[in-house]
Order: sequence, then C-alpha cells, then structure tokens
Amino acid sequence: MRRAKRQVTDIDLIKKFVDEVEVVRIAINGDKYPYVVPVNFGYSWNDEALSLYIHGASEGKKVSMIGENPLVAVEMDQPDKLIEGNKNASTYSYAYQSLIGFGEAKIIEDLEEKRNALHLLMAHAAKGKTFDPIPEKTLERVGVIKIIIDSYTVKQNIHPDKKREEHK
Repeated sequence: MRRAKRQVTDIDLIKKFVDEVEVVRIAINGDKYPYVVPVNFGYSWNDEALSLYIHGASEGKKVSMIGENPLVAVEMDQPDKLIEGNKNASTYSYAYQSLIGFGEAKIIEDLEEKRNALHLLMAHAAKGKTFDPIPEKTLERVGVIKIIIDSYTVKQNIHPDKKREEHK
C-alpha cells in the first residue's frame, strides 16, 4: 500500500466500518470490460474472514458472468467531506473510509443457506426490524450469491475536525 499510514488494521474498526456501509460495488469479469454493479448486502465474519451475500434474480447478467468466471473484486466506501487546503490545489484532500477486496463468488442453491443469507442481508439493511419467515417458494425463485473474500485492505483519511473531536 502506497500510503501505509492510511491503512486500517484494527479488526474491530474494520467490522464497524462494514456494518455501517450500505452498498458494496462488485466488479465481475466480462468478455471485454469489467461489469461493476452496486448492491445491498449482508455479511458474516469468521474471525477476520469476511463473506458477503447479495440477492437478485436467479438468472441474468451477474449470474451468467459469475458462472463463467467467479473471481470478483469488491469496493465499499464511506465518503466524508472535503479537507480544504490553501490556494494550492495539491493541499486539498478528501476524508473517507474504503475497503477493496478480492474473492470468489458462488451461486447458493441450498434453500437453508439462502434463507440464512437473506436473514443476514435483512439484518444489515434493516437493523433492528423483524420479519416473517421467508416462504420456501420465494427461496426457490430468488438468486443469492455468496462472495468469500480472500483478501482485503481498508484505508481511511480522517478529517482534521474529527481528529480534534477525538482528542477532546
């Protein structure tokens, strides 16, 4: 990583960040160009290993492209705000947090695994809400993709105002 001082390695901070993010962008390998799609997601942790779950149609562009090549890249971010500099443009920056990862996507076929993945997705998207059990017919129709993240890096650039607030 070029700017090692911006790397986040504290797993508790990384888990908090993933919990706060609402959208992940998935880059899937295409014939000519990569295909990037923003999606809501659920997730699970196994120690420091991250798995993401997305849902959608059981067939279509994402599903067929993953069937041909399951290797994907993911990106999630939390933009903050501009860090103003002086009259020299190079003194400006932007506060943010981001995760970039690489992994393998697989289509989930098992109905119980789909149910669990959809519960994780809803628990993340609608924190604190309760829902009726998911009908089996729905599970049979919906497409669910699990992405097992092989590696990821998390970076942040904290706004100077937040740094001052933390030290108060």
